[in-house]
Amino acid sequence: MRNFLRTLKYAWPYRRRLAASVACALVVAALWSLNLSAIYPVLTILGTEKQQNLQQWVDGEIDKLQKELKDEKRQRVLAEHRASLAAVEAATDLPDRETQLRKIGHEITKIEAEIIDFGKWLYRYQLLKDRVIRHLPEDRFATFVWIMVAVVCCVAVKGVFEFFHESLVGAVTNRTLFDIRNRFFRRLIHQDVRQLSAAGTPDLMARFTNDAEQLGLGLKILFGRMVGEPLKAVGCLAVACYISWQLTIVFCVLIPLAMYALIRISKAMRRAARKVLERMSAIYKLLRESLDGIRAVKAFTREAHERRRFRKATEEYYRKAMRVIHIDAFANPMIELMGVLAVTLALAAGTYLVVTGHTHIFGMRMTSQPIGLPTLLQLYAFLAAIADPIRKLSSVYTKLQAGEAAANRVFEVFDRTPSVTANPDGPRVRAVKKGIEFKNVCFSYHPGSDTPTLDLVSLTVKAGETVAVVGPNGCGKTTLLGLLPRFYDPDHGAVLIDGVNVRQAHLRTLRKRIGLVTQDTQLFDDTVFANIAYGKIGATEDEVIAAAKQAHAHDFITADLPAGYQTKIGELAGKISGGQRQRIALARAILRNPDVLILDEFTSQVDPHSESEIHAALKDFVKGRTVFLITHRLHAAAELADKIVVMEAGKVVAVGPHLELLATCPLYRRLCDPGRAEAA
Repeated sequence: MRNFLRTLKYAWPYRRRLAASVACALVVAALWSLNLSAIYPVLTILGTEKQQNLQQWVDGEIDKLQKELKDEKRQRVLAEHRASLAAVEAATDLPDRETQLRKIGHEITKIEAEIIDFGKWLYRYQLLKDRVIRHLPEDRFATFVWIMVAVVCCVAVKGVFEFFHESLVGAVTNRTLFDIRNRFFRRLIHQDVRQLSAAGTPDLMARFTNDAEQLGLGLKILFGRMVGEPLKAVGCLAVACYISWQLTIVFCVLIPLAMYALIRISKAMRRAARKVLERMSAIYKLLRESLDGIRAVKAFTREAHERRRFRKATEEYYRKAMRVIHIDAFANPMIELMGVLAVTLALAAGTYLVVTGHTHIFGMRMTSQPIGLPTLLQLYAFLAAIADPIRKLSSVYTKLQAGEAAANRVFEVFDRTPSVTANPDGPRVRAVKKGIEFKNVCFSYHPGSDTPTLDLVSLTVKAGETVAVVGPNGCGKTTLLGLLPRFYDPDHGAVLIDGVNVRQAHLRTLRKRIGLVTQDTQLFDDTVFANIAYGKIGATEDEVIAAAKQAHAHDFITADLPAGYQTKIGELAGKISGGQRQRIALARAILRNPDVLILDEFTSQVDPHSESEIHAALKDFVKGRTVFLITHRLHAAAELADKIVVMEAGKVVAVGPHLELLATCPLYRRLCDPGRAEAA
């Protein structure tokens, strides 16, 4: 329960509300016990053989107790025992003197305990008569009506306090969950790209939604039922002990066995609940894959295949969920059976005392005086009332295990330490004045792999240069430039900006100097204006429009979009074309006004005319900036780049201008004209 209990610190700011909810639960428990106490006077009114009202009944009980206290036989026996005790104490030479002293002392203690007990009950009855019964009407039916009215009023008041208890618990739970989700997102958003990619978006979404809800349900149960139900049980237990603590102990005999069974069940529940949450993550993953790839699904007519995959995933979830249901369903009747057995034991012992009129069972005193049927039934009502909260707590305990499983999954991600650290005390990156150097860089997405993604890459780029990075798919181009803004850190080697290792540099100032446009354009479900302005905090309208014009996006924004810059582009920018998305992303990068610009296949989805216009605009924009251009359109590399870097299998195989590489690098020739290279 360690991770689940960790969530309590997030509830601590709302401790006042929580304390108020506990106070309400105390009132509910007190009124619950008070309502059950009405059974005894009702049974007394209905069950008295002499048709007595409560006033006559209590007077009779007081008279009986006074007679017991004045009983001459008991007083005489007590006096005789005291005299015998004095005689034995005086006779120091008796061989069994200690045994006789213990025996006589036990008898004296027994009689004195009876007298003390009679005195206590006499005081209680006199207090009851003075404080309660004397205010009731003498008519028996009228008294019954008054008692029932009082019960109804208590139930109504109890309902009010139950409402406030549930409301306060709900407020604390939801505020706590609100804080946990926000802190969880804060920790998650600062983890590095490799960690987030390894976890997978569907799994993280499942932890944010389904797992967080399960955690919230566990908190609600902890603050709600785990407070209210035990208080009810304790209130009833206190009154039951007041009636006969010995018979109440008989009822509690099976509690250790029930606790042992609950512990065993809870372990099974925790394992089963975690598997259910994992299966839900798998469903999230499948849904995302199918819906994000819906074009491929339909193009290759694989709807039936996707249905089978989804059916298999939901069937797995069904089986795991049914195991949770079976464990939970088994816990309820098992605890209920133990509760009935416990009540039966206590009721059997009490019935024996009522039927025989005895006060002892197997030599053990169970009551101070013979008990009647109303007392036994009242005790039975309280014991049954204790069993009910305990039965409810059995299901609560299993649900807490589900909350613990959810907490483990949430904090498993929460506790991950990012390998790419922010370095708040590191040197600030103000501008790129000298250049950028990749020095013997090695990197692998799977540490220990025999084929690293980057293998001893060394490259020097002067400040203000435009460098095109080309090569076959999978040769490491995007990965190499991903090291620059520290999406990853190299396994070996270093990336230097003006001689400063970016691993030690202040991370935020480093990334503020870099602009990025990727092939898979990342835009948000917001307006065009907001997506462009995302590149610069506090960007003005004029700045946004100027950036859009430079990216050749202004014309289509004003002419083709219904609300111009205030048009919402939809989830994953689904309301605009791929080329329009890329131009908006380029405008966002231009607005940032970076020292270093990374363009990764940034014109892959635009038409040739728009591409030539963008290239013309970029010729002016890249002046004085260090630009890295990843592209398969090598005429763009030749047009914009000062030099071209050719990569293959994670290594740099050639560096130079276009014409030089055509003459000296066979791979570059193949990339420029694959048809001619094949013919040759």
